[in-house]
Amino acid sequence: MICMHGHTGHAHIWDEFAEVMSTHYHVYALDQRGHGGSDWTTDGYARERFVEDLASFMDALSLDKTALVGLSMGGWNALLYAYNEPDRVKSIIIVDIAPERSEVAKEEQANRGPSPLEFYRFEEAYAWSRLGNPWATDARLRKDLAQKIVQRPNGKWAWKADPALFKTSLPDNQDPEYIAQYWRCLEAITCPILEVRGKESSLLSDNIIERMKRANPMFRSVDVDGAGHVVTVDKPQEFIAVTREFLGAFP
Repeated sequence: MICMHGHTGHAHIWDEFAEVMSTHYHVYALDQRGHGGSDWTTDGYARERFVEDLASFMDALSLDKTALVGLSMGGWNALLYAYNEPDRVKSIIIVDIAPERSEVAKEEQANRGPSPLEFYRFEEAYAWSRLGNPWATDARLRKDLAQKIVQRPNGKWAWKADPALFKTSLPDNQDPEYIAQYWRCLEAITCPILEVRGKESSLLSDNIIERMKRANPMFRSVDVDGAGHVVTVDKPQEFIAVTREFLGAFP
């Protein structure tokens, strides 16, 4: 199993999930290029580069018949790879992501201000993070933040992810060519696909979920109550509970 985080995220969003699934799978949770402990890249962050990285990782370890689990942009990466290499993917879980976003999410994105790139204190960063996430426990949100930021020699706290990732909006859910590409992938994939949606997230509308079901008979979806976009941080145990049956990972 390979788990891939979302934009500006990190591999530790999967900690609870990976620990449970490790009795059923050999789990790899990746810090994708420019994120977490991985190097900032010199050849950009186009979606194709992430998919090439995934392919190189699987080739280097001779992985086959792999379950791919991806949150947000990690879900896009999983869909694209499975479209290119259908025989090497056993199943897919995509978390709170779709070929396109809801109309509500479009409006929210247009009104959202830029993320601050530095904080004077860890508690300042925590307070900013809490403003956008009322669902995660205090302990889990602090753990998530501790993996996202690092204290610089000047005493300030900054994101581990490449600052370039915060300065450029993702074209994937805006560019019609990207959107059409993801719908083609979804329609063509023949392995089982599970969508796990955060019930409090506005990214996916019921209409989009229904369109995804019509696009692929192997697609099913489930909601996690009380979770926003990063379901595995907001409700880690609930995420495990709703994915066990799909993965054949019973206690």
